[in-house]
Amino acid sequence: MFVQLLVSFFLLFFSLTASADEQVKFEPAPQWVQSLQLPTVSHQSSPVNGLRYQLIDRQLNLEARQVSQYTHYVMQITSTEGLEQASQLSFDFDPGYQTLQIHQVRVLRQGVYLDRLEPNELRLFQREPDLEHFLYSGTKTAYLILPDIRVGDVLEYSYSTIGNNPVLGNKFSIQMQLDWEMPVAFNSVRVLVNSGRTLYYSVPEGPNGKLTMTESSTHRELLWQQSPVAAINVDNDVPAWFTPHHYWSLSEFSSWQDVVQWALPLYEQTAVVEPVVQQVADQLMQTSTQPKARVMAALQFVQQQVRYLGIEDGIGSHVPRKASDTLYRRYGDCKDKTVLLMALLKAMGFNPQAALVNLEQGTILPKQLPSPYAFDHVIVTLSLGEQQYWMDGTDLNQGSDLDTIGVPYLHYALPVASDSKELVAMDDKYRAPETVLRRELWLDEPRSRLLVEARYSGHEAESQRSSWKNTSPEQIGHQQVGYYSKLYSDLEGHSLPDVQDDLQRNELVLRQQFTLSGGSEELARNGLPLYADLIDNYLKTIDNSRKQPLALGPPLKIRQEFIFHLPHDVNIADYNQHYENEVFSFSIWVQQVKPRLLRVTYRYQNRLDHVPVRELARYRESVLRAREELALNFTLPPAVAMTASISAEPAK
Repeated sequence: MFVQLLVSFFLLFFSLTASADEQVKFEPAPQWVQSLQLPTVSHQSSPVNGLRYQLIDRQLNLEARQVSQYTHYVMQITSTEGLEQASQLSFDFDPGYQTLQIHQVRVLRQGVYLDRLEPNELRLFQREPDLEHFLYSGTKTAYLILPDIRVGDVLEYSYSTIGNNPVLGNKFSIQMQLDWEMPVAFNSVRVLVNSGRTLYYSVPEGPNGKLTMTESSTHRELLWQQSPVAAINVDNDVPAWFTPHHYWSLSEFSSWQDVVQWALPLYEQTAVVEPVVQQVADQLMQTSTQPKARVMAALQFVQQQVRYLGIEDGIGSHVPRKASDTLYRRYGDCKDKTVLLMALLKAMGFNPQAALVNLEQGTILPKQLPSPYAFDHVIVTLSLGEQQYWMDGTDLNQGSDLDTIGVPYLHYALPVASDSKELVAMDDKYRAPETVLRRELWLDEPRSRLLVEARYSGHEAESQRSSWKNTSPEQIGHQQVGYYSKLYSDLEGHSLPDVQDDLQRNELVLRQQFTLSGGSEELARNGLPLYADLIDNYLKTIDNSRKQPLALGPPLKIRQEFIFHLPHDVNIADYNQHYENEVFSFSIWVQQVKPRLLRVTYRYQNRLDHVPVRELARYRESVLRAREELALNFTLPPAVAMTASISAEPAK
């Protein structure tokens, strides 16, 4: 299968399309375009990767029947690195509804303009960068190889894409970036719109740009210009929803209810209960008389019996296929799986709804202009009694009970229902999973024994289940030995791991025993290092220069526990430390349970999925203090009281 996909990928990438003349044209800029000469500015932008950007000019025409987007670049080549990038231009477009027009390619060399537009050097490819994720978009890329380009040249080129995805009907929506990782001397964005069209827009605060609007009897012109445009720096590990960039958003959708009305017929007309769908639903209902169990049976059928494959060229980007078609093909993307699940549930007598969501930017949806492009995923929501459930037909390896499966961490959803008017918060439905890692060490035997137990629940259980699905116990055991031999240098032998998977509770437990060559004498001589390695992964260190939020991942709970069976009585005082702030809590408890039994318990919980900017300083201080507790060292002198001391060395 993998080989087949790989072959398909190369075929798609390297297939030269013969009908380039129909899809790509070489024509002058349309008359509606306002010629913009590079203004004289005092600021000279710094080059990045060998290119100094002087002008980025974009113009958008919403007056014509076909939306036209014009783009104009001017940049100077300052090094061989930039020469490699600038000597071949690429233009992406969707042939399902767009055509590409290349207007001009020229260089300015020693005060003279030289034409570098060579239509014969055009190469048209269809490449699918997401094919490995089973997504087929149909996007094509036109490559234009430029002759005689030199360091020092000022390259200028312009092009247009014409056409709007018909799935949006007569409405339009776009989000245009206003700054980048490189500085730009001058940025201009011009929008033309008929006076009869209502266009909603939002311009961010912060950039040194200016928005002006002029209006005639026939049209309005919106113009954003900015000079200079500073380079934007992005810190590492920022949340997926965060961007320091500024955007100008435009949309003809007036509200979230307007988006619902657009989406409603797409799902009503496809989630149809046809005889073949009813037949499958009847078979699934025979598994149980309980409503929740029947819903779970339908969900598992869609997840497990229909493989994921997205054919999303043209209107396929938003229009789902009929439930019966997906059932016949036994493949589909999130839209198709949602429609099939809805149809099956309808056939069972339930009232499901599609719910539009965003996998990465869900937390900022309320701040965005309403638009279908605000969403990149769709799931199913269903109310049973007073409980609302959220189900994703693309999830794999979930549990078998509707009340214990992992709820998607998506923040907000837009239910596609006739009475739906606003986004619905989902955070209260998310169940933070708990991971428990217990290590029990018997030191009262000639050869010490180590028992490792890892217990996962919810999303974490589903993640581990996916990782181990095609892994044998021998392979899992080998991986465990490789890891624990780094923590315990005297690791000598091991048993096969015992994996217990409780699908009803959605819990996964792994147990494995090891033998160590050392015993109490070894402990007395060298001490026993103790390291909360699992929690260490979640306590992220940052420097005091950070200015942007830090991603932590979805809320979760971790308990890491160490239990020691000692060879003789000890007497040790309890040791307890607790750190808590808005972002996370951390604690350590050293407890003598019995004269020969010692327990050390670490707990960690992140309450937010990120560290807000206002909390960065407090978070940094709390992490530094908490990390000092991650490494302990216990020594056991023969037949005397055991002492505990916190290692001065940071955890490694």
